[in-house]
Parts: sequence; C-alpha cells; structure tokens
Amino acid sequence: MRESPPFLSLLLPLMLVGSSLFVTSARSTSNRGLLFFAKASPKITQCLTANFRSGGQCIAAFSATPPAERKLVESPILSTTPDVPINREESFDDDDQYSPWNNPELAQRAKANKQGFRSRQHVNPLSKKFQRPTTLSESWPTDVFEDLSKPIFLDIGCSRGGFLIDMASQLPDKYNYLGLEIRPIVVYHAKERVEKHDLKGGLDFVGCNANIDLERLLTLLTTTEDHTRRGDVKMVTIQFPDPHFKARHAKRRVVTPELVKTLARFMPIGATVFLQSDVQSVLDEMRLEFREHFEYFQDTHESVETYIPENILGVPTEREISVLERNLPVYRATFKRTNADMAVD
Repeated sequence: MRESPPFLSLLLPLMLVGSSLFVTSARSTSNRGLLFFAKASPKITQCLTANFRSGGQCIAAFSATPPAERKLVESPILSTTPDVPINREESFDDDDQYSPWNNPELAQRAKANKQGFRSRQHVNPLSKKFQRPTTLSESWPTDVFEDLSKPIFLDIGCSRGGFLIDMASQLPDKYNYLGLEIRPIVVYHAKERVEKHDLKGGLDFVGCNANIDLERLLTLLTTTEDHTRRGDVKMVTIQFPDPHFKARHAKRRVVTPELVKTLARFMPIGATVFLQSDVQSVLDEMRLEFREHFEYFQDTHESVETYIPENILGVPTEREISVLERNLPVYRATFKRTNADMAVD
C-alpha cells in the first residue's frame, strides 16, 4: 500500500488545533482571542514542526500544560497597534471607590491610548458601575458656564461631542450647551476638545448615566440654592442612541418613561425634543415613549408613519454623516412641550 503523503498525516492535527483556537477566541473578546493566538501559535507551530507525524501528541501536550504557564499576556505589538485597539474601559472602572467617570486612572489611560483610541460601541447602563451617580465639582455648573441665564441645549448621548462643538461654534451666544455621555473614556476626550475649540464658558460635557443623573444635573443648571430660576431647557436632542437590538436588552435603552417625565419637569412650553436614528425601530420606540406622555409632549406629525425628512438643526452628527454618505435612511421626529403648568408625576 502506498504511504500517504506527509501533509495528510498533519492535516487532522492542524484542523484540531484550528478548531480549538477558534472556539477559545470566540468565547473570549476579540482582543483576548488575538492575544491567545499570539501566545499559543508559536508554541504549537514549533511543536508540530519538531514532530511532523505526531501532531496529536503535540495537541495533547499543549492541552496538558498547567494553566499558569498558558496564562495570556499582553503582546507589545498588539497593544500598540491602532488597528487592534485594546479595550481598557472594563479594566479600571469597576473599583468600588469611584464612579467610572472620575476614576484617577481614567486620564492616564485615555492619554496613553489617544492615538489609536477606539472605544466600545456598547455598554450596559444597568451594570452596577453605571448605577452610581456621577461626580461633579463643588461649584458645578458655575465653574463651567459663564452666564447661567442662557437657555440650555442638552444632547443626551453626545459621544465625543462633535455635534455640540459644531453647534456651539456656530451659535455661541444662543445657548449653554451640555452633552451627556455614559462611556467614560469617550466623554474624557469630549471634554478635552472644549478648550481646543475655544468654547469654555458655554459648553460642557458630563460623564454619567442620564437615567440616574439627569434630574440632579438639570436641577443644578436651572435653579440656584435660593430657588431662583436660571435658564430653561429649550432644546433636547437624542441622536443615534445605542440600539440594543436584542429583545432582552430593550430595557437598556436611554429613552424611558422616567427620562421623559424628567425632561417634562424642566422644559417650558414650546421647548423642543429632536430624535434621530438610522434604525427605524429604535426611532419608533423612542417616539412612542414621548407620544404616550401626550399630556406633556406633542408630536409634530399626527401619523407615526410620517418622519421628518431633514435635520431641523442643520448640523449633522458624525454618525449622521456616515449614514448619509452610504445613502442610508435616517428617521427623525420632533416633539413640542405642552401644558407646562401641569404637574409632572
């Protein structure tokens, strides 16, 4: 009988190795999977090369290696390559001493990863760390806004702040601009951009969970310690929020009945809420939450099947630009605050 070519005897071990590595990396995050390959592959390759016809023994030997010797370590190449960013958000904001937005390591980590920085797109706002109230300076908001009598422009889910920076640059005297963002490193970079664009005194970004901190922030913004009124919340935007597609994750979405009622408490009659998303179902659900509180907010369109064709503000977000460049639709709705004298539950 003819002897099988050498590569055939190696095929099965290689397939087993590949399957094992794939399962391991799939169960981990993408970065940990890459680190697994970086660490494991040279050992297995060396073993298979030295034992060309005994790949199975090599796999068994590697599997039997004590876990301590197989512990994943950070590859210096992977950790500095912009194309393979290492997510560091989860590594330091679980400390019980701090809220995730004022951890002392935040600035250090953000600066270290500034060039190749790419943040997580999705976080769980219901996780323990994001249920903590944010940390504000003792004098906030007087230390960030020069004139607190101005009306307030609030952007919930501002990301790195490009939209508000453009708005504040075009209309610096019309509003005090405030952006809220839940991802700690993202809002850190947004805050850094305020001084760079010479917008101090009229623009601020706060890292927080809007469903935890919104009422406290708006109370401080609109009322002094002696209960004298400051500026009202005249414009609120919620644009391209995290869709949380899975049904079991729907409760993580930013627009909740409580958030709608909180906005109603601080918005005067005629104030505007502007909603946008490139996911129709997400826009529809945000819209439904506001429509269900018709005693406070009125949809500018009677039919839920009618959407606003253009951005009413004329200033696109980074996400909006990306979506429109790909000729994809954007779904929009606008609400007006009504019955301002009606008490909010």
